[in-house]
Amino acid sequence: MRTVDLGVIVLYLVGITWFGAQFRKGQHSLRDYFLGGQTSPWWAIAFTIVSAETSTLTVIGTPALSFGGNLGFLQVVFGYLLARMVISFLFLPHYFKGDLFTAYELMQRRFGVRLRKLTAGLFLVLRALAEGVRVFAISIVISVILGTGEMLSIGVIVALTLFYTFHGGMTAVIWTDVVQMVLYIAGALVSLVVMLGMIPEGWPYVLQMAGEAGKLKLFDFHFEMSMKFFSTTYSFWAGVLGGCFLTTASHGTEQMLVQRLLSARNQRDARTALFASWAVIDRKS
Repeated sequence: MRTVDLGVIVLYLVGITWFGAQFRKGQHSLRDYFLGGQTSPWWAIAFTIVSAETSTLTVIGTPALSFGGNLGFLQVVFGYLLARMVISFLFLPHYFKGDLFTAYELMQRRFGVRLRKLTAGLFLVLRALAEGVRVFAISIVISVILGTGEMLSIGVIVALTLFYTFHGGMTAVIWTDVVQMVLYIAGALVSLVVMLGMIPEGWPYVLQMAGEAGKLKLFDFHFEMSMKFFSTTYSFWAGVLGGCFLTTASHGTEQMLVQRLLSARNQRDARTALFASWAVIDRKS
């Protein structure tokens, strides 16, 4: 790897950590620390939601899904939209009724302390396991790029992230997510332009070859009560149902995403951010 590449990576890591740590000056209360003072605009909340949904596994795995099959896996996105409707009209009104800092305070209010402790405990355990996989995945990428071992990469990533999130609170999380999403989208667009420029025939040729190989097939509306249908990897009905249940659980009950919604200025902004995040996911996909 060239020195300039290494310099860009180091500059990014130092820059994003410094940027996030600057928000420590605005931490004057629990509301400031855990909800960013509920001052973030809806578009920033939308970006941080998408950022929370996206990881190294997404970047590495999604192209592989498309290359190995077709665009059928994108049918799940319509389930994401349905789930956002459910969350907007069933969950958000209750979250914004009281002075809540976590999703589990609503659990306590409706079902008691025991269920709050159970759901909060499950979230901590399962989220730790999930994030462990994600951090390990990105450590592999970094170790390949920088030539470091996985353990050192994990240590650097965790240390820098903990530093700015500890000092800057939710505000730091939101705005560093915004910066990273802008870089992520810009990088994807630049990569697309560069790769297309390397193909002499250009975009029409890509579409022609992909179409002939069946890579552009998106929808499968077929339905029948048979084992063959239920063993199909991707279908519209499976995408809508599975995507709806998955997103209702993750965006409607998990603290990682509910906290972002609670950080909006009001219920209307939270709803707007939720649907805007779907639009970003749809375009990104």
